[in-house]
Amino acid sequence: MLRVAVIGGAGRMGSWFAKYFLERGYEVVISDINVDRAEVVAKSLNLGLAKNNIEAARIADLILVSTPINVTPNVLSEIMPELGGSKIVAEISSLKSNVLPTLREIANRGVKSLSIHPLFGSGARGMAGERIALIPVSDQLVEEDLARRIFPEAKIVVVDFKVHDEIMALTLALTHFINIVFASVVGEEDISLLRRLGGTTFTLQLALSEAVMAEEPSLYASIQIDNEYTIKYLSKFMSKAARLKSIVESKDFGGFMELYRLTQEMISRDEEFAGAYERMYRALEAL
Repeated sequence: MLRVAVIGGAGRMGSWFAKYFLERGYEVVISDINVDRAEVVAKSLNLGLAKNNIEAARIADLILVSTPINVTPNVLSEIMPELGGSKIVAEISSLKSNVLPTLREIANRGVKSLSIHPLFGSGARGMAGERIALIPVSDQLVEEDLARRIFPEAKIVVVDFKVHDEIMALTLALTHFINIVFASVVGEEDISLLRRLGGTTFTLQLALSEAVMAEEPSLYASIQIDNEYTIKYLSKFMSKAARLKSIVESKDFGGFMELYRLTQEMISRDEEFAGAYERMYRALEAL
């Protein structure tokens, strides 16, 4: 039986993956710097609990590193002496530029290495239909095959690490930024009254912003600050926001119509644009 170690197994994604592997019949052990929380997770899921990361890596066949972005390279270096033979090591950080050098050093030692990014959160009910980004470390074909064998239900999306990190600046950093600012504005108001009077768009936006604010702040700080591409998109966003604000302030109806139509034309190139309104209401019903 394959033994899996999840380092950072007391965190949201770490415990999610521990449960995932457990449900597929693997023997699972976790380790975490938060020992008290790790004991609770291990007991609740009936998992093994390693004394530390080194022990976890030593006894496992597959080691999944699910630690904060800025910690992951150090954890990989810490467990490197324990890696060899037929072991597999994988990490799931949402930024790759700082992680890949260490992971490539591990791969150069002959250890099967995976750099993946689950494009879903710990609220996912299962792996079926979910997407996982695969960032090639040393041999794309071998790593893609390995990822498909470990996560057969998932859709594997192969992407270069620079492209991945730049896209994350848009899909993670910018969206989090927008929702943090929105929450900071709404938080100063009577939220109960806003809920009673808010329409569909507001209700969905509030749900998104509250979900963002429920996460661990250090993770979101890393996503904002550690991604070299974040400022590029934040600057573009602030510039466009300032332009729209200027149009509204000057009561420029024609300017608003021109900007709106141009933006509508650009965004309508999305093949799913036509069904957006219907999807919005389905999402609202799910709430």
